[in-house]
Amino acid sequence: MIDGYTDFIFINRFGGVQHQGTLNKAIRRIIRNCNDKQLESGVKNPILLPPFSCHSLRHTFTTRMIEANINVKVVQEVLGHKDVSTTLDIYTDVTKELAQREFENLDEKLKENGHKLCGEESGKYM
Repeated sequence: MIDGYTDFIFINRFGGVQHQGTLNKAIRRIIRNCNDKQLESGVKNPILLPPFSCHSLRHTFTTRMIEANINVKVVQEVLGHKDVSTTLDIYTDVTKELAQREFENLDEKLKENGHKLCGEESGKYM
């Protein structure tokens, strides 16, 4: 149990929480093996995985929670941040898809009120 949480996904053989260094080593090995397979396949311009860490997954998870409209205070609590600005300023990224969806939502609301959003004729908002 850590901070009242149990049932972790990544546990070691003793049932304890995995050390991030161990996870990062496994991720590097997976990336290396996948990329080696792609390079050996003879495919022209193979798509290779970029290097990333388990901490990158934390940022991605945070962004996906925000995209799913999960209350930011819930996200803050899940991540264990004392200040919500840490959650929003450091851990949350605005993806093109999120920006597009938000502008489409705004456009719908404006249309309901008889207004139109600039740039509508091009179909692009950003």
